[in-house]
Amino acid sequence: MSAPVAARPPRPAFPLATGTRHLARLSLRRDRILVAVWLTATAGIALGGAAAADATYPTPEARQERWEQLQSVPVFVLFQGRAFAASAEALVAQQAFAAATMCAALGAVLLVVRGTRAEEASGRSELLGGAPLGRHADLAAALTVVLASAAVLAAVVAAGLLALGLPVAGSVALALVTAAAAGVGAGLAAVAVQCTTRPGTAAGLALGAFYAMHMVRGTGAMAGGDALWLTWAVPNGWLENVRPFADERWWALLPVLAWIALTVVAAFALAGRRDLGSALLSRRGGPVRAAVWLRSVPALVWRLHRGSVLVWTAALAVMGLVMGRTGAEAMAEYADMPWVRAMAAELGVAPADTFFVYVVFAFVFPVAAHAVLTALRVRTEENAGTGELLLAGPTGRTAWALAHAAAAFAAPVVLLAALGAAVGLGAGLGGERVWADVGRFTALTLSLAPAVWVVVAVTLLAYGTVPRACAAVGWGFLSVGILTEIAVKVSLVPDVVFVLVSPFAHVNPYYRETPAAYALLTALAAVLTAVGLWALRRRDLPS
Repeated sequence: MSAPVAARPPRPAFPLATGTRHLARLSLRRDRILVAVWLTATAGIALGGAAAADATYPTPEARQERWEQLQSVPVFVLFQGRAFAASAEALVAQQAFAAATMCAALGAVLLVVRGTRAEEASGRSELLGGAPLGRHADLAAALTVVLASAAVLAAVVAAGLLALGLPVAGSVALALVTAAAAGVGAGLAAVAVQCTTRPGTAAGLALGAFYAMHMVRGTGAMAGGDALWLTWAVPNGWLENVRPFADERWWALLPVLAWIALTVVAAFALAGRRDLGSALLSRRGGPVRAAVWLRSVPALVWRLHRGSVLVWTAALAVMGLVMGRTGAEAMAEYADMPWVRAMAAELGVAPADTFFVYVVFAFVFPVAAHAVLTALRVRTEENAGTGELLLAGPTGRTAWALAHAAAAFAAPVVLLAALGAAVGLGAGLGGERVWADVGRFTALTLSLAPAVWVVVAVTLLAYGTVPRACAAVGWGFLSVGILTEIAVKVSLVPDVVFVLVSPFAHVNPYYRETPAAYALLTALAAVLTAVGLWALRRRDLPS
């Protein structure tokens, strides 16, 4: 009696990672500007505070005052980080932790998504599949580029801190923390791209997960006591507990490395369980017939953008509620402190609003980043050929581009309004002036919109004039605004430079913005957009 012997499965023609080196070189060539901007921005954040440490905290009394502020108002550690010592170096690390790790993770996520899911969505991965490439070469190449860039980032930050005369151990620790944050973001993005077919959704999932872990860390640090274990529950807390310049805990990096390895292994395992172009979370098929309202170009553009707008709106609303509730409780207790009154006088607001004015302004940068992504969608549609399909009908290119521009201008207004309303609702919850607070804080957040509009307008101007470089111009202009904001705070550049090169200077509460500034920013955005649309009419579209 005999039984058939199962045939041995055929071995793959190429190892799974064959061609990684070539794809990594291609990625570096294509994304060289994005990599350079990312590394420069992250290193600038990490080094900016250190360069002006002596000016920021010139005396032991100033350092002690800052230390007491952080201890007496724990709500600051919800969004920033904890200070583990009263030295100038430790305070610099505390100030740089949140922004540096966020920026490091942001660049890592964008690079991984761009090198994997975006390539699949555009069809280039299928085209390259005809070459002798391994199944996972694109994922391996993207991770190689990000992790190698993170190593360069660590070397630059460490060398910069040492050149500024900071202690060796703390400098290396802060550099490794910043680079490790990029690794955490890369691992999250590598998993996210296996779960969804949309590049934007994958980036949103990864960044949302990283920020959620940052908030979990902050919640544990702010609450203290029995809730302090939350700082050890997420990678962001492990990074914070390395404690640069404050009796470093080198072993806290080990679980971070384990987390990065785990997410990378999981990403490769998940990639082996799906087909090219598909995802673990399959997209639901649409209806056979389009909705009645989906009969115009603006309606179609809204359909394209509504997912990201709704997700970002919900996320900002949740953060606004948390910030409003915790900020109101903190200011009720600490509004009469001398340093709070001094800051309120400098900002020109009531002491009870000091925290909100200070923190709300920081949200203008992520909102501007979303606006740049929204503005660049028109370039994506052009490259994908879907724009050409619309233009083949009775739709002019100006009307088509104007619909995308309107979405890019409207999206930050919706996001900022949701943030302000949520902050006001959280701050006034249970009080008699809740609706007055909602209106007041909504007006505060909406006052930031003109600066975001200028960033959108610069991106659209670049799209009309130099379409191949529009992404670099948009992200580069936003990066300049962020870097000059940091540089002026630590006295690396004079105020006049900040005012000249950054639209955010004109909505910064420290500069006492005026209605004329809002009108000027709005007019500038309108002119730049008009020039971009005019240039679009006079250039060719790819066919």
